[in-house]
Formats: sequence, C-alpha cells, structure tokens
Amino acid sequence: MEKLTFYGGVGEIGGNKILVEVDGARVWLDFGMSFKQSNLYFDDFLQPKRYNGVIDFLEMGLLPVLPDMGGFYRQDYLSHTGMAVESCPAYDAVLLSHAHADHASYIHFVRSDISIYAMDVTKRMLASMEETSGGGSFCDYLTLKESFKLRETAKGTLSKARGDDARVARAFNGLTPGEEFSIGDIKVEAIPVNHSLPGACGYLIHTSQGVIVYTGDLRFHGYAGELTEEFVRRAAASEPIALICEGTRIDQKEGSTEQDVQEKVAGVVQKTKNLVIANYPWKDIERLRSFYEVARATGRKLALSLKQAYLLQQLEGSDAGAPSLDDENIVIYVDRKGWGLITKSDRLAYPDSIVKQDYATWEREFLDLPNCVTCDDIHRRQGDFIVRIDFFDLTDLINIRPNAGSSYIWSKTEPFDDEGEIEQGKVERWLEHFGLMPYEKAHVSGHASGTEIKRLIKEINPKKLFPVHTEQPDLFSELKGMDIVIPEKGREYIL
Repeated sequence: MEKLTFYGGVGEIGGNKILVEVDGARVWLDFGMSFKQSNLYFDDFLQPKRYNGVIDFLEMGLLPVLPDMGGFYRQDYLSHTGMAVESCPAYDAVLLSHAHADHASYIHFVRSDISIYAMDVTKRMLASMEETSGGGSFCDYLTLKESFKLRETAKGTLSKARGDDARVARAFNGLTPGEEFSIGDIKVEAIPVNHSLPGACGYLIHTSQGVIVYTGDLRFHGYAGELTEEFVRRAAASEPIALICEGTRIDQKEGSTEQDVQEKVAGVVQKTKNLVIANYPWKDIERLRSFYEVARATGRKLALSLKQAYLLQQLEGSDAGAPSLDDENIVIYVDRKGWGLITKSDRLAYPDSIVKQDYATWEREFLDLPNCVTCDDIHRRQGDFIVRIDFFDLTDLINIRPNAGSSYIWSKTEPFDDEGEIEQGKVERWLEHFGLMPYEKAHVSGHASGTEIKRLIKEINPKKLFPVHTEQPDLFSELKGMDIVIPEKGREYIL
C-alpha cells in the first residue's frame, strides 16, 4: 500500500517534510524548517534550548510528533530528556532536493544511522554551511556532534566531549546527476533541476504500483534551465501515479529571467564611477555568476566574502558552474574581525599567528592568498570592485567609506513579513547615511511561474496531483480533468 503523509510544506512556502511509505520502505522527501511556524514563536534572541533536545521543537509544531520518534530523532537528544530511544532506525532514508534551509536544515535532528541522499553538489554545500556556521546551533548536516556526552581525561576525571570526540559521521550519500539507487524494494532516480542554488533535483520514486514524482523547487530560466525541461520529459515518460508539485508562484505569470538580472546589473555598473556594492544570497551561485560576468565585462573584480570563498573552494571540480577562486576577476574580501589587526598600520608588530587568531580556522588559509583585499584596498581603488555586503556586514561600510558616485544593488527577494520589513528599513537607513540612496533592485525568483507550473503539470499528466510549497493551493483547481488533492497537515493519503 502506497501512503503519503504531509508534515510540512502544506499551505505555506517551504518547510517540506513529506513521508512516503511504499513497498515496505519509509522515506522522507526533504526535512526542512518552516519559517512561518518558527517565526510565530522564536526570533534571533528567543531560541529553543539545546538542553531540551527536540522538546521545544515538538511543543511548538516545528518537528512532527511521530508514533515511533525513538527510531527517527537523534539518540543523544532523546536520551538526555528521558524520551524513548529505539535501537534500530524506524525509517529508511531522507531524500533532500536541495540545500535551502526550508528543505534541509532539520536533518540536524535526524539520527545518524538513517541514510540521507542528495546531489553531490548539495552535499558539498551543506558541508560548507556546517563548517562556516561559527559553531552555531542546529547545523549538524554531514556530521552529528553528539551532545551531553562525557569523556575521561588523561587525569581520570570526566569532561564534556568536544571536537573529534563528539563527532559521528552521518550515512550521507552524494549522488551524480540522473543516478539510480535502491532503498529496499523501491528504485529512486535523482534528476537535476534548475533553482536559485546549484545541486537542486527532483525525484522519481518507482514503486510496484507506479511512479511518484517529487519536483522539489525548480524554475525554467537561469543558466541551466534545460535541466528542468529534461526533468519534465523524464517525469512525463514515467506516467506517474502521483505528482507532488511545488507552487510558490502559482498566482504569477511569467516574469524576468536570470539573464535579465545580469543585464540590469551591467547597466548599473556601467554608469557607476566608484564602488558598486551588492547584496545577493551567498549560496546562489547563478547570481554570483551574473555579477562575475558583469565584473569581467566591465573590467572590475568581484570581491567575495570569506564564506563565499570557502564555498567556491568546496565546489571546485563539481558541475555547479561556479567560477574558479583564482580567476583574475575574483578577489577575496578579508573583512576586519577580532582586534582588527588585518589593517592596522603597525600590523607587523604582531606575529602572523596573532593576526590569524582574529579569524576562524577555516578562514585562515585564505589570508595569505595573493588575491585577498581589505577594506583599505577597496577604499583606495573603489572603481575597481563590485563587493558583496549583506545585512550582517553593513558595518563594513564604515571601514570602506564609499565615495560619492557609488551604487548599491539589492539582488535578493523582497521582504515578505514584518521582520523583513524592519530589516530592510535598517538597510535603507545605512544607505541613506552613506549617500547610496536611491538604490537599484535586480532580482528574479528561483521558482517557476504559475504559467510554467501549469504547463509542467499538464505535460507530466499524473493520475493524482498534490500541491505543496504554496500559500494558494486552491489555484491548482483551475487545472481541469485531473484528480487534485489539496493535502492537509498530518493526514495520510493512500494512492
């Protein structure tokens, strides 16, 4: 019996957590964070307590309450809070569609012996996110760092386990494009799609009754839009019994493309005499590529953050389409941290080892590269650079001090809640202070339009359609001659 249960992604954009039970296998499609649900109860200064393990998340509906949680959630969290722990996993696998938090971040809570599958590029991205998180909470993606574990010291006393003593490798499988693999008696195909970060894919799950298709998140434009077209062709050829389809922009007609963004950015850069400052998502390699192409065409250098430099390093040799870190049009912006020694006039009075202590271990390897620049370098040669500065780095403007004739480009999604509106208001006050108003906007969605989604569904032609990742699932009812099921959270659906 084939069953689907939707624990997230229902009536909201993101938070996908979909359980597929077929032919004796129990497989999750994504296990992501619900921003909508989380923002109802938590914010930057009001966070779940680590000592409670999964309890705070279960209490506030962020994680699903399951009849056999002891065989799904991580053992260290459960045992520390007195919850039942099963010796063997009760679920077989989690299939991740991509590395966005609303699809992947809650694998942090999954026990380490449950297999996780994702494209190799997604695996690399999650590894980068884990390493550069600054030791923050809830980011155990490829390695699980056991909490509440004790170790015996050389003196025979007990201490909290840290570092390698607490690390447990997950059963994480990096897939190649189009790879087929088996989970029990079912066969799964991972088919790449285009999205606003590399490594995105959809899945074809072959069961004894037929194929279940999961789109993940996708779009048809971008530098690799043909990937999504090929996914549609493969999905249609499988004649699926069910299609689980994203519908973020089901209410919108076709709009701009990534190529349009590049043209808009080029126009801004060409008319800017001094510094160009941009804010775009740090994981969006296609957007990075758009800015890189403009920098190359206009004789500028694209200044990447240390976090982006680390990500590009992790993606080297992959099919992510990222430029090389040693490209002549790429520089690494080393911002001031700690004591700010990187730009002090008497820096040579400090041993190099002391200067590097201002930076995390993963950052230090970049400090000696020949293409590193500091705020002083950018200030002196403002017309040479496009530099990415996001919301959390706005204080860098005080060090860079953009001259008159500089530009700021907002290249990310518009605010969609009160918190986003407040954040954008702060951004605009900073821009006003440094003479960067009015600023330019150049962005396009990582999701297919409603017109494209409806075409996708008609071409795939499933027996049953389950809309997810949308706040307007009722708009799918406009598709006639199709069995459309608007899923309810926590309800089982038998195919």
